[in-house]
Amino acid sequence: MGASETDLPRGTRIVGLDAWRVMLMLGGFLLHASTWLPSRPLFTAVALGSHAFRMGSFFAISGFLCGVSMRKHSPSRWLARRVAQIGLPTLFGWGVLCPITIGIMNWWHPAASTPLFFDWLHIWFLVALLAYAPAAVWFDALDRRYGLADRVAGSPASRRSSLSLLLGTAMVSFVLMITTVVMVPAIIPSRLMPMLSQAPMMAGYLPNYLFGVAMARSPALAREVQQSWRPALGIMAASGLLYALWFMLGPWLPAVQQEQGANLVMTIVAALCPPAAFALIFRSAIAVRDVPAIAHRICDASLTMYLVHLPLLLVVNIIVATLRLDAYVQYAIAIMIAAPLSYAAHRWIVRPVPLLSLIINGRLDHVGRPFARLSAAKPGVEAGTVQAG
Repeated sequence: MGASETDLPRGTRIVGLDAWRVMLMLGGFLLHASTWLPSRPLFTAVALGSHAFRMGSFFAISGFLCGVSMRKHSPSRWLARRVAQIGLPTLFGWGVLCPITIGIMNWWHPAASTPLFFDWLHIWFLVALLAYAPAAVWFDALDRRYGLADRVAGSPASRRSSLSLLLGTAMVSFVLMITTVVMVPAIIPSRLMPMLSQAPMMAGYLPNYLFGVAMARSPALAREVQQSWRPALGIMAASGLLYALWFMLGPWLPAVQQEQGANLVMTIVAALCPPAAFALIFRSAIAVRDVPAIAHRICDASLTMYLVHLPLLLVVNIIVATLRLDAYVQYAIAIMIAAPLSYAAHRWIVRPVPLLSLIINGRLDHVGRPFARLSAAKPGVEAGTVQAG
C-alpha cells in the first residue's frame, strides 16, 4: 500500500469502513434480540463474538475516522462538534429511551431483577465516545509536538514485528480493564454497580480508539497495520483456541473458580482481539472501492437505529412471546421486524425533522444557531452519524 492510500486528503471517505460500520451496528441487533430468550448455543456464540471484538473494533474505527476528521478543524472546534454530535443523542437516549425501556421491562416482568431507572443500558458506548473525545484532542496535541504516531511506526519493535504493536495495544487494554474491575467496586456504592458493569470495557477500549487516531495521524503506522494481517490472524486464532480450552476445562472446576476463570478468559480475549480484528478490518476496507447505496443510507441511519433498536426488540419480543414459538424462531422474527422499523423511524420520522435529526442522530447540518458554524464543514469522512467520527 502506497502512502497515498493512507495519507488521506480532506474529504476522503473510506467506503469500506462504511460497510464495516453497518455490519458492526447490525451486530447489536443480533446480540440484543436474545436478551429475553432462553439460553441457546447460537446466542452464546453471538455474545462471545461481540464481547471479543465487535465493540473494540468499532471504537478503533471511530478513532481512525475521528483522527481523519480532526484535519478539518482546530482542536477546540472539533471537540465542540464532537460534544454536540455525541452529547445530544446521549442525553436523549439516557433521559428518554432508557427509562422507557426499563419501564416496559418492569411492567413485563415485575418480579424480575431490572436495571436502575437511570441505567444507560446500550447507551454506554456513546458515554465512552464522549469521554474519549478529550483524550483524542490530548493525543493530537502530543502527536503534533512529538510525532508520537510516527515514532511508534518507526520504533525498532515495530520494524522487527508488527505483532508487538498489536500485543502492546492489547496489553494496555488488559491492564486498564483489570484496574477498573478492581477500583470501581472500591469507590462506587454497590447500588450503582449494575449501571457500571460496562466500565471495564469503557476503560479498556480507550487504547483501541487512540490506536485508530494514531493510524489516521501517521501513514507509516497505517501501512504497518495493514501489513500486519498474518500476526493479526494468529492472534484471532489464539483467542479462539483460548475459548475452546476454557470450554473444555472450565466445567471441571468448582463453581466459584468457574466464574472467576470465565471472567478472566473473557477479559483476556476482549483485550487481545480488537487490535488484531481492526487490522484485518482496515486491510479489507482499504481494498473496497465501492459499496451499495443502501450501505451508505444505513450508515447515515445507524445511530438512530442503534438508539431505538433495544426498546423495539423488547416490544416485539413481548408480542411474539404470546405465540410460544421456538426461541430461534422468535429471535429471527424480532430481528426481521425491529431492524426495518428502526430504519423506517430514521427515514420517515427523524431525518425529515432537523431538531430530531440533531438530538437523535447527531446531525449538525440543516440546523440553525448555535450549531450553524459547527456544521459548516463539507460532508466527508465525518458526514452522517456520530460513529463516522
